[in-house]
Amino acid sequence: MWRWFSMRQLVLAGIIGLVVGYSAFLLTAQATQSIMPPECRTTVDAGFDPVSGLPHGQTIECGQLTGLGGRIPVAQVYLMSDTLAGRRAIPVPVGFVIGGALTLIGLTVRRARVGPAFGT
Repeated sequence: MWRWFSMRQLVLAGIIGLVVGYSAFLLTAQATQSIMPPECRTTVDAGFDPVSGLPHGQTIECGQLTGLGGRIPVAQVYLMSDTLAGRRAIPVPVGFVIGGALTLIGLTVRRARVGPAFGT
């Protein structure tokens, strides 16, 4: 009986899907911004969410002086600039599905033309 895909083909499609997904995300999410006031540290850099592709601003934590001379951490969120806020990155799951599907289609076409050679 003829099976659709072997385990090797599915693993290959998964690996290529991950590579395509992360590569597409990294290529479309390059431009980020950084605002750093003195005596603060960055907790979340400005950038894009890998799952949804939506932009998010930078979150920093600054120590605020209290009346007794101590410091308490206060988080501040800075919005992204207008040029970045209007963009979206390609989400990793979308790239994964596209890369995996194209790999499986290519393996199926190759198998139909040449015959079973890989993963049978």
